[in-house]
Amino acid sequence: MPRRLLLSCAAAAAAAVFVSSFAGCAGARLKLGKGERGEVVESEGWAGIDPKDAYGTKQRALAEAQRKAVERVVGVYISAKSRVSQAAEVDQNILANVGGYIRKYNVLSEREEEGFHKTRIKAVVLYERVGQDLKKAGLLRPNAPPGNPKVVVLLRAKGAYSEAADNRAAQGVRRGLLERGYSVVDRSDPAAFSSLKSTDSAAAAEVGRELGADIVVRGEAEAYALKDVRLGGFFSYRARVTLEAAKPATGEVVSSKVQEASALDPSPEIAAGKALDAAGLLAGEALGSELSELLSSRLNVTVRILGLKGLEQVQKIADDIRLLPEVSGATLAGYDRKVGAVLTVTTEKTAGDELAAALLRMRKYPFMVGAVSPYEVEVSVPEQP
Repeated sequence: MPRRLLLSCAAAAAAAVFVSSFAGCAGARLKLGKGERGEVVESEGWAGIDPKDAYGTKQRALAEAQRKAVERVVGVYISAKSRVSQAAEVDQNILANVGGYIRKYNVLSEREEEGFHKTRIKAVVLYERVGQDLKKAGLLRPNAPPGNPKVVVLLRAKGAYSEAADNRAAQGVRRGLLERGYSVVDRSDPAAFSSLKSTDSAAAAEVGRELGADIVVRGEAEAYALKDVRLGGFFSYRARVTLEAAKPATGEVVSSKVQEASALDPSPEIAAGKALDAAGLLAGEALGSELSELLSSRLNVTVRILGLKGLEQVQKIADDIRLLPEVSGATLAGYDRKVGAVLTVTTEKTAGDELAAALLRMRKYPFMVGAVSPYEVEVSVPEQP
């Protein structure tokens, strides 16, 4: 066989192998990396056709399809009502970097229609990462008690680094309350923080009345050194934060909490500050959780749903649960394809047993109820034949 013909055949064979390999990649099954948690989502993106920039048009349509894929996962965590009010925050904190949530994707189809280039994709979205970032951005806060009660935080520091301690502990307490959905008076308000005497019961109540607060949280913070020869140049501090919540109008104490935390740092002052901030955060979260139950008739019931086939089904069920008259809100607290979904459902005077009965009345889903308690409900969706 002539040399020229041999080269031609070799090139054709190589080309055939390349095409076959490419086709296999395009139709390859979307798989997750080890330890990753993702869901396969289909979405379609549109972009106005620019005759002078065909490549750019296709890229914009693809980017929009990826964005919509991530938006669908965001919709599982956040209700449509909350999504509207938090649109700017979600766009800035989540949708501005959709590439961080798309593990991989396949283009299913592309077409031009009515002046638009339309790209449909199937993508693996790392839903757990989306949920983590939504939480970090403060977009998964539970509903505050009715009326969005206004809270004033007044703390007095004791012991070493008392000037810094007052600020760091109060900062942690406020953050804990904010994460529970409360409206908290800012530290810069001079009326609330002009004097350490404001932590006295009578003075604290007066400050609360002046600011129109519903609750005054007052207390003490202290950090002390822990001596340990094994620290090797580091300083260890343990902090204690004691809180008391009262109604300014009557002075009635409705809740109290004590929390401790430790921290380590080469600087003793920084170690003390870290410990105070951590103890304050724990105290604020614990106090906020208890106040939520005391200040309202709402209950937070954990609903575990087993046997779900994917995030799309989770979203449909969550949206339908939000429509129940007994329910004022529902957020996704966790999801594992093998285990199921965990929803935090906020109800109006409806405990777990009554909520379970309401779920059984949802004819769209053949729920089977397992364990039920006042604050937890477990149901399963049997596999359809």
